[in-house]
Amino acid sequence: MGRWISILTLWSNWLLFTKPCTDDRTKCQTVVDKLVPFVKVKGTVAQRKRALRVLLPESPIFGYLEGRIPHPSHTLEKLIHLVEGEEKEKINKEIAKRRSRLGAVLAQVTLDVKREVYSDSPLEELYQELINWSDDEEVRRVTDSKLLQHCYEKLLAFPEEKKTALRSRVWKLAEGLVILKYPYELAWYIMIEWKDCENIGATLSNIFSPRSVLAFRIVGEYAAMLEEYKTVVGVTRRGLKSMAVDYHYTGLVLQKNSDAMKVILARALIHYESPKHHDEAKDLFEDVLQRNSKYGSALVGLGLILEEQHNYDDAADFLTQALALDPNDLKIMSEEAWCDVLRGNFSEGLTKLKECLSRITGLDARSRDFKAQVLWRIGQALWDSNEGRADRGGPYNYFRSAIESNQNFAPAYTSLGIYYQDMEENSDRADKCFQKAFEISAGELEAAERLARSFAESRDWELVEIVARRAAEADKKRSVPGKGVSWPQSAIGVVELNAQNFTLATLAFQNALRTSPDDFHSLIGLGEAQASAGRYITALKAFLKAEALDPLNWFAKYMLANVRRDIGEYEEASIGYRAVLQWRPQEFGVLVALSETQLASAWHYIETGFFGRAADSAVESLEVAQKIVIERPDSFNLWKTVGDCCLVFTWIQSLVNRLPRDLVVKLLKTDIELSEFDILSEVDGVGSSALSDAEVDGLTLCLDMAILAYKRAIYASAEDRHAHAVAWFNLGCAEYRSYLILPDRPMRHRMAAIRCFKRTIKLEPGNHEFWNALGVATGELNPKVAQHALVRALHINEKNSRVWVNLATLYLLQNDIQLANEAFSRAQSADPEYALAWVGQGIIAAMTGNEADAQDLFEHAFEIADNSSSFVKRQFSTATFDKVVQLQHESGLVSLVGPVFALQKLREQESDEPVALRLAALFGERIKDFVSASEKLGVVCEKVEQKYENIELEEDLICYAQAKADLARVKLGQKDYEAAIENATLALDLSGEITRLEECRLSAHLTAGLGYYYSGDMNESLDMFKAALNESSENPDVVCLLSQVLWAKGGNEEWDVAREQLFTCIEQNPDHLQSIMLLGAIGILDHNEDILEAVIDDLQAVRGREGLNKTSKQKVDNLLTKMAQLQERDDAITVATKSIFIQPSLSSAWNNLAKLSGGNDHVTEMALRVAQESKVLDAEELSFAYAQQGIMSCNQRAILIAPWKAEGWVSLAEDVQAAV
Repeated sequence: MGRWISILTLWSNWLLFTKPCTDDRTKCQTVVDKLVPFVKVKGTVAQRKRALRVLLPESPIFGYLEGRIPHPSHTLEKLIHLVEGEEKEKINKEIAKRRSRLGAVLAQVTLDVKREVYSDSPLEELYQELINWSDDEEVRRVTDSKLLQHCYEKLLAFPEEKKTALRSRVWKLAEGLVILKYPYELAWYIMIEWKDCENIGATLSNIFSPRSVLAFRIVGEYAAMLEEYKTVVGVTRRGLKSMAVDYHYTGLVLQKNSDAMKVILARALIHYESPKHHDEAKDLFEDVLQRNSKYGSALVGLGLILEEQHNYDDAADFLTQALALDPNDLKIMSEEAWCDVLRGNFSEGLTKLKECLSRITGLDARSRDFKAQVLWRIGQALWDSNEGRADRGGPYNYFRSAIESNQNFAPAYTSLGIYYQDMEENSDRADKCFQKAFEISAGELEAAERLARSFAESRDWELVEIVARRAAEADKKRSVPGKGVSWPQSAIGVVELNAQNFTLATLAFQNALRTSPDDFHSLIGLGEAQASAGRYITALKAFLKAEALDPLNWFAKYMLANVRRDIGEYEEASIGYRAVLQWRPQEFGVLVALSETQLASAWHYIETGFFGRAADSAVESLEVAQKIVIERPDSFNLWKTVGDCCLVFTWIQSLVNRLPRDLVVKLLKTDIELSEFDILSEVDGVGSSALSDAEVDGLTLCLDMAILAYKRAIYASAEDRHAHAVAWFNLGCAEYRSYLILPDRPMRHRMAAIRCFKRTIKLEPGNHEFWNALGVATGELNPKVAQHALVRALHINEKNSRVWVNLATLYLLQNDIQLANEAFSRAQSADPEYALAWVGQGIIAAMTGNEADAQDLFEHAFEIADNSSSFVKRQFSTATFDKVVQLQHESGLVSLVGPVFALQKLREQESDEPVALRLAALFGERIKDFVSASEKLGVVCEKVEQKYENIELEEDLICYAQAKADLARVKLGQKDYEAAIENATLALDLSGEITRLEECRLSAHLTAGLGYYYSGDMNESLDMFKAALNESSENPDVVCLLSQVLWAKGGNEEWDVAREQLFTCIEQNPDHLQSIMLLGAIGILDHNEDILEAVIDDLQAVRGREGLNKTSKQKVDNLLTKMAQLQERDDAITVATKSIFIQPSLSSAWNNLAKLSGGNDHVTEMALRVAQESKVLDAEELSFAYAQQGIMSCNQRAILIAPWKAEGWVSLAEDVQAAV
């Protein structure tokens, strides 16, 4: 095949330089005739293209063989076919190859491949050559189409900088085909879609594709003429999107088309779901007017939006500009005149409207509709100007004329209905007009609202809802100028609120507020819906905004106070209720809310430990109840609140005397037969006689008043089954609480409680609280019944931690520790914050010998419990005291703050309960608060003595003796030695031979001995210590005390006995530090070097002993230092230094060294640093460390920390004197 090509090439070259003859032309044709078929069969595509190009006019052979070879058009068709196939195959192969690359995007790959192929494509030239050589018109048109398609595809693929020239080329090719009217879609598409025009009539119309921008525009304008605004919005949005796609590919900017489409869309958005899309429409109009400030439709649209937004002055300005551009446009004239009417220029507006009316001459449907609108507007203008409203020749005549012109013009029916309702007071005719208006257009909000009110007056709520929903769903809404359009959504919100569909109600009110952000009633409804759904913060914001809109509206303040109460802001809520009552002092609902809020506040204060405030809140609640009983004495909530207020004081028994007895009695006696209080009185003993019983104590009074209030609630709730069940439950709780907290634990109250709980279960068997109460009340009396009741409660609600704790307690009472432990664990799982579950676990741990775990559990329970739980405080304090007495002194002090505080609150709750009071006194003794401890123990002795005198139980005698022994120690701490001796002696007399009081007798002997010692009566003191020694089986601590007393007595015989006692004690107890130290002190006084040397050796060995507490180390260091000083040895500083080396973190050691060193700067500085970094430190030690610094500011700190210590004052005086 290469040979044939070479021959042709040589032949061509020869033809260029020689003049061929006829025979040569024949030979040449023979070669050509053989070449083309051979290449077609044997050659590649490239060789086939080269062979065909030999036959084209560009080849020298063509002129030589012209007339003997095929016409160029046939050859070009073949060549074009080959090139088209080659390029198509190349594009497909490259796309398939590149699309598999990592990160490749098909659209971009396709674009890149086409750009590469088309940039080297010869098709455009070949198409043009074929058009030039072909004689067949059809072939030329087809080739024109292919050329246009090829150039169009190049336009889509080529970069931005090359698009301009290509776009011009494409436009000319399309224009040529359209001029010839050749039916090629792409050409017509380009000529139509690329036509930039303001007026759609200026463009041609034909068959459009689904993506035709012009088609979108035509359909949009047609739908707008039919007022199908939803269709207009959808169509024009798609048209704008299609236009944006075309611009992306072609770079063609059709600004006029774009502006026209935007104006069509914006005009539809004015009416579609009005006024939801007004902002978008306004932005579109303003965007168009920035490019063309005289675009009439945009000016009119912007004016209509401003008119809807009640900005009539600006609306009139835009409409005036639009009218100036087209003075004959009657619709613009009508809108401008209507703006004048709306802004109060009635005469000017009426003049223009009447002129407009006179120029309406058409008889077609659109003209009649427009005439009806103008007639209605004239009538409405006359109505708004108050010109002859009642005159039938005035507005009424124009409304009728409008209806005659267009019987489907809804605003005219609305206005006519208003005329009938307001002027002629003909409700039937008015309702017919409103119904007709609403049937024609659901967006006639004024007609819909009046129609809804009419249905509401007749209690036809279903029709009210139907009207509201239809009005809300209407696309185009029209209301009276100056009146909001939010009421349909607001009405739907009220309907959903009544149906307890709070989410739907919220959505409805939110929709209403989008339309009218300052709609007071919608804000109230939104707040109520949000509050009912538990979204209190959102509700709070809604009510706050409503209150700001109308500060004098009491209902907004009332609802705001309700929300504040729900979120626990009781004080703010009460302030709100009081503000409402200043305007409406007899408003029953507000009075009840204030009373209940004060009660809730009282319970909150009890939980947080503010018992005085709780009492104040309960008293105020009762005072408000006094006003409520006047308005409605049969209110169940009133008597429940009164009963609860009385029970509040039983939780703060130290304040029971603050219950306003006279007020409560007066409340209970109001409007009732006293015999009604005698229900269950044969069981509980509380009836009408309790109202006049002046002999009862404060606690019993509170309980009796609560029981009587709940009894009255039973009568008040007789008509309501659920309330009646609650009333019986409340009475049962009060009865059971009386059984629990009254000193004698009267069984009659427990039996009454059981009867109440049974009664309430009959009324409402599905309430787990009722079953739980029955289980608790019957616990020890009938365990089987109690278990059945508690299990039944768990069956109803298995996640209630209180029921699980009660069941666990029942098992614990039956000594079933395993089941009890499992039940307590279930309670913890149900509610980890429920403290009693942890207390139960702690009790089980204590019962099984795990004291450390028990203490941790009690402490955790105390930390998570609220202040109302007295049992948690009691268990925590008791367990802590048991732990403290087993620990060294300073270790116990760290953990005393919690139990002391707990017992203080417990005393306020349970008044002067002896056990808790004595425990509090023992804690006070340990923190050296002797005055408070003495007062508490005095009360304990008084109460226990009174109880013993009544029933003479040995248990009370034991308690009294123990309290007297404790009181003796406290008096000793107060240095009231006479009282200490007296109480200790009484404790000894009472203890007698009672085995359980052995420790009490030992304590009394020691206290009396110390009392006599400090009083100077050594003989009596000695006798007491000897008795204590016998009681304690020669306890080394007692031996030390006895030795000190013997030494203090001062005789040689006593001294010898003291030494002998100490030697014997040390021999029997070689590790007893106090004996060794006391012997060392005696050795110093005796100047006995042998004793001192032995004692010093023992003390040196003790200093390094592990486990020695801080106090003992301080005593050892001080004694060794004193020994060195009294013996006039020079190693006192060495001794102090050695103490620091043994324990460098001991503040007292550094202070001792600072004192011995005479105020060495380094030592005093280190002493202060160590003191500041110590975790546990006495105030006196820290004060001393500051006083040694010799700096005036440090001296002031020393005085501030421990003002009773002289060192700080002395140092300050020295520094002041030095400064002067």
